[in-house]
Amino acid sequence: MSISLEEELNSVFVSPEREFCGEALAPYTEGSRLLLLQAKTDDDVPLFFVWAFVFLHIQLAKNRKETIRLAWDKDSFRDKVLQWADTKTEAQREQATALVGSILEEASKGIVEPIKTGAQLGNA
Repeated sequence: MSISLEEELNSVFVSPEREFCGEALAPYTEGSRLLLLQAKTDDDVPLFFVWAFVFLHIQLAKNRKETIRLAWDKDSFRDKVLQWADTKTEAQREQATALVGSILEEASKGIVEPIKTGAQLGNA
């Protein structure tokens, strides 16, 4: 069975399926990053970011449109994150921290520096 070039190239961009406590997470994308930026404040502590990151990606996997609306209501978003985090344990907090760290590390590996062409190097 041969795989077409298009299928092979597209498969490069498919992120691995992730879950937390048995709930699927939506892939981390530029769109989900924008939603996190919309919902956060400068006063957020790193641990709140971890819980918000996991919560948001679980909610995106469940209902994207509702999650987008929620992200624009910072107070409701924060309340939902806190209610959800109240049900978690210290061990789950450690798992969430490791999960978010691995997702962000994986995403940063996708960032590459462009290679200068001959014209950019002055060899034109």
